Amino acid sequence: MSGKYKGSIFRKLFRYRWGEPLAFAVIFAIGLIFFLGHVKSWLVPQLTIWQEFVQTKGEVLDTRILEKLVDGKLKYSPEVFLQYDVPTSKKTNPNDNVPEKTTYKIWTFNEKHLHSGGDFSYNKDEAQQLINTYKVGDSIDCWYRLSEPSLVVVYRQSSYSGSFFLLLSFSLLLLGLLGFCFSFRLKPVSTEHWAALETVAVDSPLSTLAGDVRSMAWSTVPDIKIVNESPGTHLAFRLPLGNQPIFPLVGLTLFTIAWVGIAVAVMVHSVTNPALGLYDMVGGTLLRSLFLGVGFFLLFIMVRKYIFVFGTGLMLLEISDHPIYSGRRYRLLLVVNGTLQFHELSVSIICEEVARFTQGTDTATNRRNVFKQIIFRKTDFDTSVDMPLNEEFFVQLPIGAMHSFRQENNEIGWKINITARIAGWQEIQRECPIVVRPIIMNDTTPEDLNSSIIYKLTQK
Repeated sequence: MSGKYKGSIFRKLFRYRWGEPLAFAVIFAIGLIFFLGHVKSWLVPQLTIWQEFVQTKGEVLDTRILEKLVDGKLKYSPEVFLQYDVPTSKKTNPNDNVPEKTTYKIWTFNEKHLHSGGDFSYNKDEAQQLINTYKVGDSIDCWYRLSEPSLVVVYRQSSYSGSFFLLLSFSLLLLGLLGFCFSFRLKPVSTEHWAALETVAVDSPLSTLAGDVRSMAWSTVPDIKIVNESPGTHLAFRLPLGNQPIFPLVGLTLFTIAWVGIAVAVMVHSVTNPALGLYDMVGGTLLRSLFLGVGFFLLFIMVRKYIFVFGTGLMLLEISDHPIYSGRRYRLLLVVNGTLQFHELSVSIICEEVARFTQGTDTATNRRNVFKQIIFRKTDFDTSVDMPLNEEFFVQLPIGAMHSFRQENNEIGWKINITARIAGWQEIQRECPIVVRPIIMNDTTPEDLNSSIIYKLTQK
């Protein structure tokens, strides 16, 4: 951002990360539009057919296929001429000459005939295949509306694709709403982040170089955009916390919802359409119960996973500058929210060496930690919603530490590891990748050399 905006209303506005709330608001709006539209066009008609219609028996008197030109194409609608009886209400007076039932004869097929007079969505072969299942003189199941018995259908089909799109639109709606609410918790962008983007820190050993060192091309050094595109609320950058199984959890959630939904639909169908034989009824009930039991077991696992991922509170780790150069000190801020009882919480900086080599037709990967140092450790403490953990500490790599390096078969990676042992939970590991840039010794100041000497003495 240009310096002319310093202190202006524009700079104050842009100190807030409006991109995240805006993106989630758009997702919420899209999900809401599709959800309401699908409820109106699919869910309400489905519920109407299931709740307002009563099953009875009817006789097929005739069949036919109508044709109609729709959008320049010839479409066909199958129809059945049906005769069925509807019981009349009870007589209030025994002497009244009221028939016990009323007979109706009507051309119909599915629910679209109730409103538009025909379902012209089939081609000729599809319509013929459907109508061939109805023979003149056959007694078939039909469903008439209780409040208006002259409305009847002989063919109703539940669409699983409709359930899928309803679930998808609801998921978008829920994702947008939760994301929009949570995005305001980390809305402000720190002053240090703006300073880090505008110029190199004054105390940097590379401050005498021309240009921004963040834009220099290092062919074997990993990119820093993943970290530097996440501004912090107190320090310059927020480090990305890995090892959170979000995508597997989303997959498990969708699979569980689909399984439970199908199991419940099968159970409802079995109740509304009971089997005739005792053997079929008992065997079918046992199989459906087993199917539903597996669904509830998956639901239990899903809830347990959610509690483990989101019940341990929100962890944030921020750093005063990035990338990192050996010999310099950097501030770190660790924030832990939630009501938890910690046995131990430690933060370490680790250098990992990765070697990839070929053994025959297989490619093997060997990983080894070549440097590890605990930079923060705290034991036996509690956190709550009103009193979260806010700890600020420093990290410093000695001059001469190997910078981040990546090639096809070799890799040197740096990361900050958070290890937490919480009462009632299994051990939690969070990893934050960082990038260590190579330092140019000609631009190292005496202050940095003295800082490195003091650092080495304190480690002895």
